[in-house]
Amino acid sequence: MQSSLTITGPCCLITTRSKYARKSDRSFHLELLECLDDAVVSSPKERFFVSKYGLILATGFKKVSLQPQKADGRFRLIQLDVAYPAPLNQYLMADNALIHDLMNDQEDKSYYIVFHQLSDLVCHNYLNLLDLLSQAGRGDAYDDFQSQRLFGLLCTELLHHYQVKINAAASTFPVKQIRHAGPDTQAGAILTYLTGKNGQASLREAAAYFGYQPNYFSRLCRKLFGHDFVHLRILIRMNIAENELRLTNKRLEEISSELGYQDVANFSKAFSQLKGITPGAFRKKYGIKKAR
Repeated sequence: MQSSLTITGPCCLITTRSKYARKSDRSFHLELLECLDDAVVSSPKERFFVSKYGLILATGFKKVSLQPQKADGRFRLIQLDVAYPAPLNQYLMADNALIHDLMNDQEDKSYYIVFHQLSDLVCHNYLNLLDLLSQAGRGDAYDDFQSQRLFGLLCTELLHHYQVKINAAASTFPVKQIRHAGPDTQAGAILTYLTGKNGQASLREAAAYFGYQPNYFSRLCRKLFGHDFVHLRILIRMNIAENELRLTNKRLEEISSELGYQDVANFSKAFSQLKGITPGAFRKKYGIKKAR
């Protein structure tokens, strides 16, 4: 089963109650939200910027606010039930454990992966083809076969240089049972947890949350991210700061305090060293205004 919908202007997206969001032991449900213009996407817990042609691959959306940066900005939502191979094979899902882990998670929650830097339009045109099949309205076995294969090709393209394309800080992953997950899911889950803590969880707290000893967890972080835990927390804090500077009018004092800095000078120094630009200059250059 597949559906396609174009959304114009701001809206609140709730798809988990849709007739398409059903469970089945023969297929898993996926939703593809493409931003056809620059937009701010907000959930009850977070808010992030998605540039034009950015894509969110999700198991469902719960009270997600879409705010385009122009009044007639558009979004495209494609809902698709993907048949389960047994087991999930490389032909359908490419050779990456990240999506395998997302789809095999057994918890009844919504997770999503945010992809950016898709301006080459390869993914956009795969979505155009999926859209055409949906709009044709035939719904027969031939269209279903084509949709499944097109989705496989789309996933393959998304996973081409996926380390650059995935916005891990904005994505949500299954965040606790990572011991037997692939390294990309482990990295995403750790980023999700630390981002939720504003980068202020201690090594001991984070290790305990995931069920590891601190020394082992420290080695795992270095293996996954190429940085020690302390530097990883700084990276997360600066990514959060970048998002706040872009999307809010919060004073620098407020942002630095939320991120655990005792004064603005230390925050500004850390931001400048990592981003190559001062917080004030970044806001002036990249800060966005709400659509009227």
